[in-house]
Amino acid sequence: MSGMAAKEPALAGKRILLIALPGYPKGMIRQMQALGAEVDYINDKPNDGFLCKTLGRLQLSFYQKVIDRYYGEKIDALRQNRYDYILVIRGEYTTKGALLRLQEAFPSAKRILYMWDGLHKQNTRGIEEKWKYYDKVFTFDRIDYEANRDQLHFLPLFYYEEYLPRDCREPNAPDFPLDVSFIGTGHADRVKIVKAVMAQCRENGLKTFDYVFMPHPLVFWRNKLTNRDFKGVTAGDVHYKMLPFDKLYQTYADSRCVVDVENPGQHGLTMRTIEIVGLKRKFITTNRDIVHYDFYHPDNILVLDRENPTVDMEFFKKPYVMLPPEIYEKYSLRSWILAVLG
Repeated sequence: MSGMAAKEPALAGKRILLIALPGYPKGMIRQMQALGAEVDYINDKPNDGFLCKTLGRLQLSFYQKVIDRYYGEKIDALRQNRYDYILVIRGEYTTKGALLRLQEAFPSAKRILYMWDGLHKQNTRGIEEKWKYYDKVFTFDRIDYEANRDQLHFLPLFYYEEYLPRDCREPNAPDFPLDVSFIGTGHADRVKIVKAVMAQCRENGLKTFDYVFMPHPLVFWRNKLTNRDFKGVTAGDVHYKMLPFDKLYQTYADSRCVVDVENPGQHGLTMRTIEIVGLKRKFITTNRDIVHYDFYHPDNILVLDRENPTVDMEFFKKPYVMLPPEIYEKYSLRSWILAVLG
């Protein structure tokens, strides 16, 4: 034996209260625990029903009181704990009253907000008024950061290391089951653009796969009635069951290239963008801001004109260019957690 002590996990002895909507936090909690932390979790809203989401987003005063009572019960149940960090993801439903309760119950905790929606979106309405209740506020949106440098810190999203397939093909392997794939929620002009991209790829003999998710048939029919970009979208183009993370990552891993269409007006890079960095795959996107990131390489990433999404087929003939190892590590969930907690 060398006599050297084993290195202690980075978050050993730390206790974290994570407040977020369901889904992504499961992997975040597992990674925090792997780093040595104890983690407690609170859902950002009282329940996951459609009515709760709608009333919370409208910020109606009577429902703000409902949320305050909900947070009061959750905080009282955890009051005996001492937290080093309180990390709030998005914070869309976390009321000012809830934030004051957190401050009173856990005065020594460092309170952190991470926003993975841009300030232009409806669900971030009024979020700036809550920044003063946090010790640090991060945004995934580079443009929002540039406009609020005195109040915000910039930190892009991450990929889940645990979902990377163990038998993942090398990026320039000759035997990909798919050439181009897309998996994502159908909204705005996204479905129209994805259909146009996939049609061009199939016309050029490429193997394609697209899976458009919508939360409910009523959402699809509302779009059919009110969204002109849904004119050529049929009920057969959409699915009402979200793919699990492992299936999503496996599909991306089986694809030579992945397509992404961000929300209109959004500048921050989607989770899908960062997942593709981790998987080392080629990428087609309509987000022009991607050229400002350190992982951008024109042979790996094709930027489309949103209004005229014409795919340059020469892009598929260029091999994927490997990036420095530290770039891939930088965008992992592990690195993200250590950065956001500081």
